[in-house]
Amino acid sequence: MTKLVGLGKVSPRNASIWLRATGMAPAPLAKKDLGAKWNLTVRHVHNVHRAVTLQLPTPGTPAAHVEAPSGAELEAALAAVHAQLDVGDHDLRRDTARALHALASQMRGMPVPRSRTRPQGSPARSRGYRLRAHLKERIERLTSDALSRYPAPFLAVGQPLPASLTHLVPGAIRSSSRPPDTDWLAGLLADLRAAHTSKDGHAAALTEVCLWALAQYPASPDPGLESEMLRICAIELRQQSARMAAVWAAQRIRQLQGPYAPATLYAVHDEAIALRGNGYHQQALHVLRQSLDDAKRAECAEADRHLVTCVLMSQFVHVALDLRHKTTPIDARTLSRTLFDLSQQAGAHFYLPSAARSRFETEFILAADRARMHRERFWIPRHVHRMYDTTDKIIRNSGSEIWTAQWAILNMQLGISHRDSDAVKTAAAEFEKFISTITWIRRDHPSELLHYNLVRDRAVKANPALDASLPPL
Repeated sequence: MTKLVGLGKVSPRNASIWLRATGMAPAPLAKKDLGAKWNLTVRHVHNVHRAVTLQLPTPGTPAAHVEAPSGAELEAALAAVHAQLDVGDHDLRRDTARALHALASQMRGMPVPRSRTRPQGSPARSRGYRLRAHLKERIERLTSDALSRYPAPFLAVGQPLPASLTHLVPGAIRSSSRPPDTDWLAGLLADLRAAHTSKDGHAAALTEVCLWALAQYPASPDPGLESEMLRICAIELRQQSARMAAVWAAQRIRQLQGPYAPATLYAVHDEAIALRGNGYHQQALHVLRQSLDDAKRAECAEADRHLVTCVLMSQFVHVALDLRHKTTPIDARTLSRTLFDLSQQAGAHFYLPSAARSRFETEFILAADRARMHRERFWIPRHVHRMYDTTDKIIRNSGSEIWTAQWAILNMQLGISHRDSDAVKTAAAEFEKFISTITWIRRDHPSELLHYNLVRDRAVKANPALDASLPPL
């Protein structure tokens, strides 16, 4: 199908219709649903399916059934399919993500999570069963050598523009059967960059338009332009509660630019956050290890190489903390101290607040684990107290609103562990002040609100008297 679209024998739209009608796309659709989505009749969809089928060569040998993956291969396959689903159809995104979540529990031998939001006989429930069976077959047929090869954009996206975004695309481009011209695409990139920098609230919508525009091309219109567009898209998608589409965008940049380009290595940072946020910790560890090796041969200046290494190491520390209860854990304390020393030596002052917070947060999490394991009162040694003072000074002098807001949430957790209600209320008031005065944190970083509410629930559970003092956000 990729070759046929590249040769111009099949249009991207018809390729998308055929893939979904035959159940080969991440989220299949019935022909009547495809007709409704593309504003076509069922007969038209049937004709498209027949015309594309006639273009395909007849297979000489039947497809062989591949054994179900296990362990690391299973997690890599789940992450790859999840990324394709998140960048696919808007209407099916929530149902397919829920079906994949239940299927992942089944394939890992864990209890299937039950939902109380849908009644027994709801259409969403039966649709979830059908999607689960389709996704299971797709994951089992996804071989290990295909996990690193993401399909061309039109195979993963291939969808009409949502009605809420049509005002962002001129009618001539929207109704044309040809891909948009590269001049308009360059203007779209300029708008996306300006919205991302100014944080005016339009970057999320422009991200969806960029993915739609790139999906209209049978091949990359300009690798440099597409990589820059996807790099900003990956940041925006990661900020939207760690959407797995950021993984797809990062892998697409890797295809276009190669493993040693700075754009590829910076996008791995967003890829690792999205993988961790969706529970793919082993895959995040694999991606970061590979990228840290690639950073040694990065095609950039030595100062940029050090900065890229600091960015990747910051996520490596978090992955080590995620996997600290495994049989062979990674030493997160040594990694966090190495990251802080490397940030100072490399002169990466912009990333120093994050490195300092990562170093203290590692000590705090390990101290909390020790207190829980030995059933003792939480305490931290004297040198960690000095580390806290240093980190607090670095973060507040940085002037970064988002890092200061995240530091306030960590201070709430520290107050809970010390059983200091006054410290919890002070930190919560500081975070609420940031949320009320800096609107883009609430809009562009919904995960920070979720994190605050989780920490608030822990504080209220430990001390019910705090319920009135800590407003839910």
